Amino acid sequence: MADHEVRLSTRGLAVKGIDLSFDVKVDGKVLGTLLVSEGGLDWRPKHVRRHNPIQIGWTEFARWAESDNG
Repeated sequence: MADHEVRLSTRGLAVKGIDLSFDVKVDGKVLGTLLVSEGGLDWRPKHVRRHNPIQIGWTEFARWAESDNG
């Protein structure tokens, strides 16, 4: 079984003008970096250059998360 752990407590932190950056690891191996911003999400897989993230806006993310494919 893979070892996963994610913790964050913001207590009302406004994400305005900043990005929250999460290094995503499974069993100690880096999968990529998730950036959370006011505009949406950027996923930067370990093998992809820094300037080419996979981007998704909040509306598109909500549709994906609420769909049967999410």
